[in-house]
Amino acid sequence: MTRIELDNQTPAAARLRTSWALAAAGALLLSLGPLIGVVDGADPAFTSWPLLALLALAPPVVAGVLLMRGRPFVAAGLIAATGVFAIGRLLSDAQVFLDAMDVARPELFRPTTLVAVTPALGVWLLIAGHLLTIAAGALSAGRAGMPADESEPPTLVAIPIAISLFAAVGLLGKPFTSNDPFQLDRGPWDLPAVGLIGGLLVAVAVPLATALAASSPDPDTREGGTLGVSLSLLAVVVPPLAAGTVVTGLGITGGSVSVFTAALLLPVVPLLGRTARLLRGERDATRDPELPTLRRLHVTAGVFAVLAATAMLVGAFLPQLTLSTGGTAPDLASVSLLWVAGLAFGVLGLLLLVPGTAAVVRPALFGAYLAMQLAAAGITEVVTAASQVGVAQPGAGFWLMVVEAPLGLLALACTALASAIERENLGERKKEQLPVAELGAILLAGLFAIGAFALPTTRGAEYTSPTLIPDNDPAVSWTLLLALTTLIMTLVAVSRSRPARGAASLVGLAVLMGVRALELPLTGDRVAGAVAAPGTWLALAAIAALLVAAGLMGSRASR
Repeated sequence: MTRIELDNQTPAAARLRTSWALAAAGALLLSLGPLIGVVDGADPAFTSWPLLALLALAPPVVAGVLLMRGRPFVAAGLIAATGVFAIGRLLSDAQVFLDAMDVARPELFRPTTLVAVTPALGVWLLIAGHLLTIAAGALSAGRAGMPADESEPPTLVAIPIAISLFAAVGLLGKPFTSNDPFQLDRGPWDLPAVGLIGGLLVAVAVPLATALAASSPDPDTREGGTLGVSLSLLAVVVPPLAAGTVVTGLGITGGSVSVFTAALLLPVVPLLGRTARLLRGERDATRDPELPTLRRLHVTAGVFAVLAATAMLVGAFLPQLTLSTGGTAPDLASVSLLWVAGLAFGVLGLLLLVPGTAAVVRPALFGAYLAMQLAAAGITEVVTAASQVGVAQPGAGFWLMVVEAPLGLLALACTALASAIERENLGERKKEQLPVAELGAILLAGLFAIGAFALPTTRGAEYTSPTLIPDNDPAVSWTLLLALTTLIMTLVAVSRSRPARGAASLVGLAVLMGVRALELPLTGDRVAGAVAAPGTWLALAAIAALLVAAGLMGSRASR
């Protein structure tokens, strides 16, 4: 595989440096606009300028790091993708200048009366920032005039395009919900002509920029373009998500959540393609780093797991809610589940740091991670509801609990790569017939788990705990559905895996079911007349079946 280097004295190098400077200048203006204020007569719904500055500065900062590390064409793809989005964002912000009262931008201003607000200096800074970003993208387009390295054909093209279409649909809906008569919750279709065109251009930019990047024959362009799309999506969707979470009278929508999810998934696709190529032995010494050793991956996964567990445990210790009146918020019953899930995940993380136990416990990390998300879902539902009603705001404990999710995902990514390398090193194995006893225990565990998630665990006076059917606790219900789906998929994978690894995976799933079974004893004291519902007994039965299956597989592995 060949690689085209960039000579610092060539016109292309000068164009890339100029485009980065323009992008950085545009980001500074985009950061200053909200700080100075975009309108007179209304203030932002929350202290948003630090968040907006972070989102605006992220693309040029990442591109600058890539340039310093000798990845100029990745940086070029990133800047070019952000330039595509800047066209629609320019028109969206221009609508603030034309008629601010028609705009739903609580991160910039929130009207409190029917008196029209007037544009201020900040909106001009936003428009100028977008113009500089567009110019930077135009200079970076096509690798600044350098030919592409076509020695690595694109793979997995359909996956990022499908994700981008998913995000585009989300962008066409309302960015948040509102029960405030002065704060509109309009989507692109409800805006005047300029705002409508701007919103549609932003939505179209997602599949357009993603398709151009994903179908490029050059791997650097694919990587940079996808990263630029992801950062641009975050800049668009994170402000309304933050407003819907913390601002009284506002709420989040499924469309914004889908856009946020797509933004997190897109950068993973090129990494998956490259990792698959590396594991096939198709490595380019000039482009690809050496695959890390199993020991290093285990240590890295262990560190991330311990950090995630620490974030959850400290978050459980600190207040999850801060009352709007300034008083002390009551303790939430669901916090007890955070302690159980956090401790389990932390113990597995510590065992990953020990050479003798790392490979044995590694598969269990996945089930324990799902247990943490199930424990966190109950807190998220309560805190989000209290914030939307206006009686409280998320406390320090809640934000620390949120941090555990990405840290845990990083730990899982390291363990997944370690598993792939281990399978590559071990080579093909002779397929073994799964014993009837193990198969029966796995099937029973799956059936019991379905019942445990589909039926409530607790019943009391005028209370029934959440199940798979979304009702008053949609966050918990969706988490239960995700946990059940992944549990079934894991059980199918376990039936085809090596006995030792399968046994560890089953133990991790037992931790997940343990969190479900402990909902009554740990949270039932807040429910009048609480009694165990069928979900609790089925969760206990699923734990027993999982442990029996794990024991049988473990004994077979030791023979």
